[in-house]
Amino acid sequence: MAEGKVVNLALIGAGAWSGCIGHVMNKSSRVNLVTCFDEIPEKREACSKKFACEAEESFEAVLKRDDIDGIHLATPNFLHPEQTILAAEHGKHIFVEKPIANTIADGEKMIEVCQKAGVTLMVGQHMRRLTGIRKLKELIDGGSIGKPIQVEGNYSQNIGFSLTPASFRWRGDDTGCPAGSLMTMGIHHADVFNYLFGSIKSAFSYFNKLYIEAPVEDVTALLFQYESGVLGYLGSNYASPKAVWFYIYGTEANLLCTITPPELPFEEYLKWWERVDEDTTVQIFKKGQTGAEAVPIAVGNPILEEIEEFADCIVSGRTPETDGISALNALRLIRGAIDSARTGEQTLLSRLT
Repeated sequence: MAEGKVVNLALIGAGAWSGCIGHVMNKSSRVNLVTCFDEIPEKREACSKKFACEAEESFEAVLKRDDIDGIHLATPNFLHPEQTILAAEHGKHIFVEKPIANTIADGEKMIEVCQKAGVTLMVGQHMRRLTGIRKLKELIDGGSIGKPIQVEGNYSQNIGFSLTPASFRWRGDDTGCPAGSLMTMGIHHADVFNYLFGSIKSAFSYFNKLYIEAPVEDVTALLFQYESGVLGYLGSNYASPKAVWFYIYGTEANLLCTITPPELPFEEYLKWWERVDEDTTVQIFKKGQTGAEAVPIAVGNPILEEIEEFADCIVSGRTPETDGISALNALRLIRGAIDSARTGEQTLLSRLT
């Protein structure tokens, strides 16, 4: 493909997150949203009307179109492997929302098939693209905190109370969304932790079901250890008000990144992620000083950034920042937590490079 070519995409899945994705695609000068598909006719018709694109009556019909370069999968986790493999066999490039899959074996198969087909596989792990997270990485790599000691984070909100049996997240096994909030939200933090400090070698976790009706755990606590010896904690729950933060401890300074999601109707809240940087703060607590200094950060659009990177990778053949391997490494931490919670023992993690 010629450099600068506009890439034609299809949006697969017309759930709540598609509202944000479709809006971003229509804003971008790098992609053209040509068509959409959802198994529910009313949803795909509404998506078609909302984003001024065509609609197909089947996923296979989308894949048979010669004018589609890539697909964006905003579908339930358990559908990702089958849909990705089928798309790759049709020569379509694939952007799949996190998690790459529910299981390591499925994720590995997706990577293998896409490599053999010579198509791009990109995974929607947008949290690392926040300018606050980029600033953490810059400060850590630049030596501003000295030697890293410990990391902590939490990603929680009370969407567990709104789950119904019609939602795939109602099911806590591999046919739905295992680990509940940890797979739904905490996997974003897992990717950021890998991005900031590299290889995680072991995990120990507790899962409990306390308050929500759905038969899935609603509170999780995960301890982990990096190859370097740095220790970490990740908490996530389905039952509390929104909480999204990262705390980094170092020998010379600590860093706190706080993201403050607004109280909005759910679909509006999802679209807010385009402007999340406006509600993100970074503070540095330096050794020998009382209190914190605010660290200035820019304002970007992490959702637009990843969509346009997908287009660039299709055109250039470059590997995406959040490729299949990086997504599989984030999934390994979540699956390690699942194994530990079930056995009551520490889980050792292998890592792809």
